[in-house]
Amino acid sequence: MPPHPPVTTVTTTSSSGSSFRSNSVRSTVQILCQSDQNQNNQHRRSSSVDLNRMSQRNGTPLGREVSKALNLAPAPAPAPPPQVDVKINNIVGNGISGVLYKWVNYGKGWKPRWFVLQDGVLSYYKIHGPDKIVVSQETERGSKVIGEESLRLISRHRNSISRHSQNRRKPFGEVHLKVSSIRESRSDDKRFSIFTGTKRLHLRAEARDDRVAWVEALQAVKDMFPRMSNSELMAPMDNVAVSTEKLRQRLMQERVNELAIQDSEQIMKSEFSALQNHLVLLKQKQSLLIDTLRQL
Repeated sequence: MPPHPPVTTVTTTSSSGSSFRSNSVRSTVQILCQSDQNQNNQHRRSSSVDLNRMSQRNGTPLGREVSKALNLAPAPAPAPPPQVDVKINNIVGNGISGVLYKWVNYGKGWKPRWFVLQDGVLSYYKIHGPDKIVVSQETERGSKVIGEESLRLISRHRNSISRHSQNRRKPFGEVHLKVSSIRESRSDDKRFSIFTGTKRLHLRAEARDDRVAWVEALQAVKDMFPRMSNSELMAPMDNVAVSTEKLRQRLMQERVNELAIQDSEQIMKSEFSALQNHLVLLKQKQSLLIDTLRQL
């Protein structure tokens, strides 16, 4: 930007001192205003020339160059929406595993077991005795391990490659969470229980935080299996569409007459309708069985 021109003060001779000062101030203000206006006009003309040169050099219209100049500063990115729902993968991942103490009976008391939560099933294995399994980083790869004792058990067999890790491990017991209910103990902040229609597991974690992690994972997996509503179970057959186009085309290639084709289509629709009604009845029985097991 060019420097401001020197301010010129014009004085006029007057018989009165006040008139002299008034005229001097008025003239100074006028000259300053005119100087600023000339300077702004000169700056506009310089900017216009620069933009025209830019346009001629790049071969693009002036308006496009102005738009590019105005869009040089990137717009602020919109704030991400708040994460409300907790995804199941953030809690369970590829599986949960770790040591939990299972109540056996009054003679044996609490015994440690290796529990694995995967695909909606909670399985447990023995880690002592002849039927024990060997857990290591290889066998528990991809799983989220809960508890300091569980990590110590894995690190103990860090370099061991046993045949147990190569073969499919057979669980000592398992619980399907779809038909189970989970309850936390009020008297002990490390204990919780899992109830099914035929089995009741009393479990105890090593620490309070471990129990929180286990219960949160178990409940998240259980919520993946919501109960079907009656409207879904009793869905009318009118909503089911059956296409017989491929059947018709195949019969037409065999040069079957139209009456036989229509009979074949009707037979196919009748058989499908009977199968669909049978599936609806099975769904109803399954829902009643699950509700009964949950109330036990």
